[in-house]
Amino acid sequence: MSRFVFLTQRMQFGWGVDLVLHEVARRLVGQGHAVSILCNEADSSYRGPYTITQLSGPDPHAILAHAEDFEPDAVIACTTPFFEVLPVLRHQFCCWAWEFGDPTPGLFPDDGEIRERIRRFKIEFCYPVLDGVLAISEFIRRDIEWPPARALHLGCEHAPDLGIKSLQDAALDRARPLRVGTLMRLGAGESNYKGNRLFLRLTESLRTQVEDLEICVMGRGSEEDAEEFRRAGFRVHLNASDQEKWRYLRELDVFVTCSLWEGFNLPLAEAQAVGTPGLAFDTGAHPEVSPLIFADLPEMADFIRELNDNRELLGRHSRAAYSFVRRTFSWDRTTARFLELVLSGAARRDRVAPRVAPSSVPEAAEGGAVPARLSLRRDLSATLRSLRFYGWRHTAEKVRWALRERFRR
Repeated sequence: MSRFVFLTQRMQFGWGVDLVLHEVARRLVGQGHAVSILCNEADSSYRGPYTITQLSGPDPHAILAHAEDFEPDAVIACTTPFFEVLPVLRHQFCCWAWEFGDPTPGLFPDDGEIRERIRRFKIEFCYPVLDGVLAISEFIRRDIEWPPARALHLGCEHAPDLGIKSLQDAALDRARPLRVGTLMRLGAGESNYKGNRLFLRLTESLRTQVEDLEICVMGRGSEEDAEEFRRAGFRVHLNASDQEKWRYLRELDVFVTCSLWEGFNLPLAEAQAVGTPGLAFDTGAHPEVSPLIFADLPEMADFIRELNDNRELLGRHSRAAYSFVRRTFSWDRTTARFLELVLSGAARRDRVAPRVAPSSVPEAAEGGAVPARLSLRRDLSATLRSLRFYGWRHTAEKVRWALRERFRR
């Protein structure tokens, strides 16, 4: 069986990448593989048959030492700052990037320039030297500007299977107001691209069209963050548990996301998985995750009004949403596809470019390793690109580290 090391910023409740790694890692271990997750931040949220090791930062020395002890078949980075370590690790290990994407830098007025530099670094210096790149959607595969990347859709069955909604669950008999809600991070930071303000505008428009309406918001944040939504007359569910989240999503009649950028949008899939229609704008990966996609706020508001007026239509969309995601997204298929892609990459690396010590490169080249002259040409090209983009100080540090690690082995 195989061994995998995953590198990610955190393993904590409330973050999509963390949930993905938990679901895939526990399935890998269940199939007999070994998994180790290295991260900078961790709490007790995730417990599984895999190991979590908390680092004090993306220290290449610590990561390399751990990998040498663990002897993985592949090292997979899922977030910055660990993508940036892969060009060093790839000299010794099969290395993959699993891309969850970077929101458009222009949506972050405070640190957009830094985000753009991180994105360009991956395209210029990371992806070209790796064994492969995975992307969580076709949208991300295109957005990262790396055509060879392979799309690997996520799953939905971590959401409890509550079946199709009953008459009472779906409010088909108009016994209560239509319940419309969203799930988002409250406060500053991601709110620009998560569409917090757009959701406020949507509900203002809805209240002029629908007489009896209940608006709900669930999210992580402070009481101060929640106050803006309470003043607008919303029911706010703050920092809820997983069980509270499933109950909330099930009790909604319509789930709405106003996000302007999403690599996949797990909450959109989760809402549908518990039988609630999920509405989204035609942005990011939304068209891959839900069939109910809208061009703008008025179009979405008109559709919600129609669902309120025609509860039979609401019931049909509820059943269709449940069937669509349960049929389309599966963690078991995600894990199987992950193994297929990554292990084929590891086998290809072993066949084409065996891992050898620098002292034996000339002999190994005859057996199929990358010839020394080509390796030097590639390294020189990467160094010149780094000088042009990052300057001599950063480039000198990269070269110093790479040379030291190469000759140490």
